[in-house]
Amino acid sequence: MDEPIQKRTEQEVGDLLRQYLREIDVTIAKEFNDKDFWGFWVKFGDFPILLENQRGKTFFLVAFQITLPEGPDVEELNGYYNRSDAKFLYELTKAFTSPLTSFSRILDSGRVVGFTVSRYIYPFYFDFSVKDLDRAIQAIVSQGAIGIAFIKAYLGEEEQIGGTPPASVPQDK
Repeated sequence: MDEPIQKRTEQEVGDLLRQYLREIDVTIAKEFNDKDFWGFWVKFGDFPILLENQRGKTFFLVAFQITLPEGPDVEELNGYYNRSDAKFLYELTKAFTSPLTSFSRILDSGRVVGFTVSRYIYPFYFDFSVKDLDRAIQAIVSQGAIGIAFIKAYLGEEEQIGGTPPASVPQDK
């Protein structure tokens, strides 16, 4: 007979993630807790990273959002998509993905304006460790940095492309 797998509570997971983030020297910029989602915005170097749990799920999304400034670069990027430029789309996919990460497009009014590099972690299970958290954060930031370099190579070095937290996350000046 299959026994249910023992899992941590939300409170235990929150406490554990706070401890693990301190241990890997990652600063919590903001905690959030609403009806459907809870988690943390953290700073890893200069990059804002999201750790988010949808209530009732036993995993967290660890995500790095990369957006482009409005203007010619967004138009050029969407031109590649509109033309179904196979070489560009292949290279873009190669730049933003790895065996450890996935990526999705950020759409605004049907236009691609950025990308999210992500990975799931499972802190509700008792075999989760600080190493799992560290690997996930390093994987998405490393892959995101490669993706940013690719976009800059295609669209121009002068643009301010980078990680973008929501307005509510404090920014370093």
